[in-house]
Amino acid sequence: MVSGSETSDFPDRLSPVFVRDVRQGLRAHHFVWVFSLLQLLALISTLVELALIQVIGERAQGEALSGMFQVVLIVTLCGILPLTMFGALQNEIGPGRNIELLLTASLTRWQLLRGKLFVGCALSGLLLGSLLPYFLIRYFLGSLEPTNAFLLIGAVVLFNAAANAIIIGASGYTNYVGRCFVIGYFLMFLLISLITSLAASNFTSATGMRVFEVATIAGIYACVAILFIAFGLQLGRARVRLFENPIDPPSSAVVFILVFATPFLIGIAAAAGGAIATLILLTLLILLIFKIDPGASKKNRLKGLQP
Repeated sequence: MVSGSETSDFPDRLSPVFVRDVRQGLRAHHFVWVFSLLQLLALISTLVELALIQVIGERAQGEALSGMFQVVLIVTLCGILPLTMFGALQNEIGPGRNIELLLTASLTRWQLLRGKLFVGCALSGLLLGSLLPYFLIRYFLGSLEPTNAFLLIGAVVLFNAAANAIIIGASGYTNYVGRCFVIGYFLMFLLISLITSLAASNFTSATGMRVFEVATIAGIYACVAILFIAFGLQLGRARVRLFENPIDPPSSAVVFILVFATPFLIGIAAAAGGAIATLILLTLLILLIFKIDPGASKKNRLKGLQP
């Protein structure tokens, strides 16, 4: 006979918050509807592209409808699916909250937010993996280049993670209008930062190395996405901190100020030193945002448990 621990669907080393939210997310009606809608739209876009190739010929690869699959992928994974995290923190800090129970169960604020971010990325990864047959079909049709496909997937994954983190952080506010304002505020400066930082790639054109230029653009895009992931998580941790210790003011204001200042700092760095200076600045900003509210270390937590 096999014991229950040996037949567990999740290993014990995973965070309990991650396991709980993944199970709830897979059973949620919105995930089922998004999954079904994505499969339907992907199938329709692939059939339309196949019909264009059969009717028009090879010229159909340059038609506007041939990009319908990319539009479906971007809208679903970068827009619709992250919005399912709109109330991610309300189960912990909203009515009937259990934040005190989680914090007393040796879970830190960082583990709580990180688990929810991993849940959002894991569900998005499941949807993205389900689209692999459509990528293969489009590849054999000759309308998809592997390099462009990898770049598209990488960009979608990074933006999806950034949008998940931002929406999770904004979900700490009880007011729906306030959440929408925070999400719009962060996403607006995320897009401005991407446009401003990617403009620095023009400074690398003198090298004449296409691989280096692509790697530079990818590195800048990844750094901007990681920076706003950190912004979103720090905002969520600040909201949890407010409920954990109402006397100690959270660091929300610092996060909002840094988000506002990021495009201006990127523009100055790009004008002064090009892409290399932009990458250095983004790296320093990532290190800085994680130092704003690092939380108690393991040593300090153990010290606080001593009588």
